Amino acid sequence: MAAVAEQRGRQGRRGPLAVLRHHRYWPVWAAGLAAALVVAAAVIWLQAEDLAVGALPWVIPEVIHTDRVGPQIAFLAWPGFLWGAAAVGAAGWLAAHGHAWAVRLRAAAVAFLTSGALLFTYTRWLEQENPLKPWLVAKEAYRWGLMFIGPSTGLLTAAAVWAALGGGATLAGRAGRGGGEDRLPYRSRTALVAGVATGALFAAGIEVLRRAQPDHAPGQPYWIALTTGAPLVALLTGVLVHVTAARALRPVEAIRRELADITGQSLDRRVPVPPTGDVIARLAVTTNDTLDRLEQASSRQQQFVADAAHELRSPLAALRAQLETALRHPDSVTDWPEVVAEAAADVVRLQALADDLLLLASHRATAPAGEPVDLAALAEDLVREHQHLPDATGLLLTCEAPAPALVHGNATRLERLVRNLLANACRHAETAIRVTVETDGPSVVLTVQDDGPGIPPADRSRVFDRFTRLDASRTRTSGGAGLGLPIARDIATHHGGTLTIEDSARGARLTARFPTGARPSG
Repeated sequence: MAAVAEQRGRQGRRGPLAVLRHHRYWPVWAAGLAAALVVAAAVIWLQAEDLAVGALPWVIPEVIHTDRVGPQIAFLAWPGFLWGAAAVGAAGWLAAHGHAWAVRLRAAAVAFLTSGALLFTYTRWLEQENPLKPWLVAKEAYRWGLMFIGPSTGLLTAAAVWAALGGGATLAGRAGRGGGEDRLPYRSRTALVAGVATGALFAAGIEVLRRAQPDHAPGQPYWIALTTGAPLVALLTGVLVHVTAARALRPVEAIRRELADITGQSLDRRVPVPPTGDVIARLAVTTNDTLDRLEQASSRQQQFVADAAHELRSPLAALRAQLETALRHPDSVTDWPEVVAEAAADVVRLQALADDLLLLASHRATAPAGEPVDLAALAEDLVREHQHLPDATGLLLTCEAPAPALVHGNATRLERLVRNLLANACRHAETAIRVTVETDGPSVVLTVQDDGPGIPPADRSRVFDRFTRLDASRTRTSGGAGLGLPIARDIATHHGGTLTIEDSARGARLTARFPTGARPSG
């Protein structure tokens, strides 16, 4: 607070002009004031030279033929207007001290071009008026310049420089958003282009109308329309476009502010949807839909991490308790190889769980490689392999795959899908498991049927959730971690297929459907 008060005190001691010089829009006021002063200096100079010539003669022919300020007007027509425009541009450049180099150059260029175009038009008017009214041109220029041309030139130049500097965006706000101040905002670009184009078209229309009457010299209405009407039309058009663009972009700014405030802990927030039904409203709706998906993905990730931590903590705690008990009471251990074997079995289960977790975390990030895979041959090979595994002891495994069934996908992941389905069936079957692969129109259908207790219809969607165990059929010691079926469904989905549980007279019937792949040539 003391520092702020001290800074305000220094500003007060510097005076209002010194404080204004440190404002972002000081180039606007400097360029506008310089343009007005250039016009005022020119007309005052003409008036002074006219007075220096002396009083007007009383004879009418001599009055008409007296060129009182012709050389001065010729100097203003060339190169005087360029000197004046250069002075205005230099004022804009110097006043933009402290801004980015590109901003200073832009402010100076716009000040030079705008004031130069206006001064050129005004001097052309003087050139046309002087032969017609040489005894009045200095007085009219003095009166008209101080009353209108000077203020309008300053206003138009200041408006152009204001738009070139950003037109309403504060330096701190734009720099805080990371865009810097060296780029012209959209609404300022639009206002400048619209204003310049409209003013140029208006001036061109006036010139076309004048040229349509070649017998008539350009009169005062023509020059008033050209020197005042066209610039005012350009100014009003630019202001109107700037205000309209600012109002149109207000919902976008509201969306941006809301998105800037959304963090990983506030994904439930949504951006406002304007009641316009236009592209901005559709953008807001799409943004909210994206936020919905992000929130759901974040919730699933958090749940997955919590479930994974729980699943890992329980076997690790049991393994630690088993080993610590054996170490603290070695005399009570009669069979050390059995303790090590049980610990090794727990480590194997933990390793399998870690592998499943890594697969779930990584296989979404990479798309399956495209290659023809014979699902029938793959199923036959895995059935023969499982017949000799301990999990299939006492079970009859059969496979019916009479013809090649080609699908397009990744052979390793499809093998993992079939292994998971067979492991699930071996865990629940009582006497037999039957695997079939057949082609059904545009699909290849893989079915794994067991004669176990089956899966109730109410639980058929739940078994595909991660870490889900049905109480009647699964335990931590005899069952898996609850990741086999979720992994199998994810693999099927990423291959453009489905994995569902169908009705069966006995046991569980899991069916995977894949699009038919192209058969190899030859």
